[in-house]
Amino acid sequence: MPTKNSQSGTCLQTLGREEIEKPWKYIGYRGFSAFLASDDDFLIFRRFSTLNARVLLFLQDQISTLESELNEIDRKHAEKDAVDIHNGSFRQESDPRRTELILDIHQLLKEYNELLIQHSHLRSRAPAMKKDVESLENWFHNTQNAILDEEAAYIKHPHDLIPLNPKARTPLRRLLERSTHFRVWRWWKKGPPNDPNVIYPYPDNLHYTSEKRMEMCMGITITVLGMIMLIVPLWVLAVTHGTMARLGVITGFIMFFLALVAFATVARPFESLAATAA
Repeated sequence: MPTKNSQSGTCLQTLGREEIEKPWKYIGYRGFSAFLASDDDFLIFRRFSTLNARVLLFLQDQISTLESELNEIDRKHAEKDAVDIHNGSFRQESDPRRTELILDIHQLLKEYNELLIQHSHLRSRAPAMKKDVESLENWFHNTQNAILDEEAAYIKHPHDLIPLNPKARTPLRRLLERSTHFRVWRWWKKGPPNDPNVIYPYPDNLHYTSEKRMEMCMGITITVLGMIMLIVPLWVLAVTHGTMARLGVITGFIMFFLALVAFATVARPFESLAATAA
């Protein structure tokens, strides 16, 4: 996760004067691509929702137009005073225009269906996380002029950005990652990837976190809390007298356990209820 530096070009301070003055030559897309490929969090792209919808509407209209023409041909050939033409055979088709229409419709339907399915898949993806978008913005800030402004402007469409390989994060994880201190905690820190395509040294304000360590820590924490939720009620009930008091203890721990499962895991609502019931 890169952090924004107040001085433009500070991340290039280890390079020579010419490299600092011409980042578009010495960094460019080679450096930017290496940065994106260094972590899944940085692989963020636009899905072009509006343009996809417009192209789908265009193809839909073209198909509808051809469909109307095909229906009109079928209607004319089925009239009583029309020349007898076999309308139930492709092999004995005598109207070349009808065959041409079917072939054109087939090609358009193929494009339309493929784009429809692809766009449906893209629409189902959650938008890129704000912190990851900010990481890209900070890279552009710290390497000004490395990428042409017009080509870097895609990052200015936050509601249209999606991660290429989204990670499943629990509500608890998302809450904690809102804190910069949590994200750059030294326990998660790891060295930058050894990528020979990176043509300039990684700046000091670029932090890489170990997903494995973070997940391990979260897993241990959740396991310990789960064990506490299973064991503590037994001891509390042992020293609690009265039916109403015991029901209150059981109700409280059940609600707390359900909240823990729902907040600290990626389980769906019915899965959380099933775990609590068990």
